Amino acid sequence: MLKKLIITLLAVISFSAGIISCSADWEDDYPWAVDGVNYCVSRGIMSGDEYGDLLLGENLTRAQMAKILSVTFGRESTGSVSFLDVESWHWSYDYVSAIEDCIKKKGLYFNGDEYVTREEFAATMMLAAGLNEWSLRNPGMLSANFYDAGDVDADYNKLLTVAVERAYMNGYEGYLYPKGLMTRAEVCTLLYRVAESMNGNITLNWYDLGVMESWTPLAGAAEITVEQAQAWARARGAAERFIEIAPTYWYYGDLFGLRPEILYAQAAKETAFGNYGGAVIPEMNNWAGIKIRNPIGDRTEDHETFATPDDGVRAHYNHMSAYVGLAPIGDVHDRYYVVKSISWAGTVENLEALGGRWCPDLYYGYSILHEYVEKMAQY
Repeated sequence: MLKKLIITLLAVISFSAGIISCSADWEDDYPWAVDGVNYCVSRGIMSGDEYGDLLLGENLTRAQMAKILSVTFGRESTGSVSFLDVESWHWSYDYVSAIEDCIKKKGLYFNGDEYVTREEFAATMMLAAGLNEWSLRNPGMLSANFYDAGDVDADYNKLLTVAVERAYMNGYEGYLYPKGLMTRAEVCTLLYRVAESMNGNITLNWYDLGVMESWTPLAGAAEITVEQAQAWARARGAAERFIEIAPTYWYYGDLFGLRPEILYAQAAKETAFGNYGGAVIPEMNNWAGIKIRNPIGDRTEDHETFATPDDGVRAHYNHMSAYVGLAPIGDVHDRYYVVKSISWAGTVENLEALGGRWCPDLYYGYSILHEYVEKMAQY
């Protein structure tokens, strides 16, 4: 229900105490923000003015941002503030102190009465929520999906991407509006998404991302030749074993009725073009990062080992068949049965829907499409 909104961050604060009585018609004016506003009001994150007006259409200031982020994420004052314009007697002093180390771009002045932009709020919120630039999964996500990606301040780019790739902040029809301001209603909705999804109380899915939509079928005949795929792999510095295994992917693609270029692209992503470098090692013949039935982490021993490179390709296809709803070929590995037990098993029709299912990254399927399949097609 929140999909097509330009979602920004934060709720508003007034200086009155306690939970206010909302005016009767605000839910009619902001039906998309009901859950978020109720969440913020019930937790004291947001309150209204002396007349009970939530002022949902007004924009958020930096001082209000400091309070809301402090309250939402339980940040405590350090007892000091370095900004020259934040006086110790001001109501925002402790809140600014609590989030000062989350402010990405700092100068001598805080300018608390100025409105905060979407990109600044997103960056500050991600740090306040405990995420950072190392949390980034998809560096090219903004440029691949938003016409105004070039408008994003370089200092905010990574943190803004972290917010978007987790479906916390949304774009709208190809625009992210990084310099735009946020209404209090939008801020409430965004805070609700972040806090409640991090607490495990709501689930955000790949279709909540707000990126440029596409629907790439997993089933079907190959649209890229094996020769194209191998030329692409060579140009990307692939290991020789990765180049050599390509015909096996096209062979099984024909048997399963799945598009081989998609699974080969996925293998490139999972194995760094056969160069590996992570927990999985080449001798495991695991082309897709498939785990054992009951892994306890992301160690080498938490991943499946297959007897030969060809067996690893067949296992990759068998694993995907559990997602799509196709019959496996030959013996199946233990993790196959884990996927088959999930409620959505057999219903995944498109590449984009792998996000949040094959791995926690909601943008996972889109990244395979934009960073691998589309580039492979150019050869």
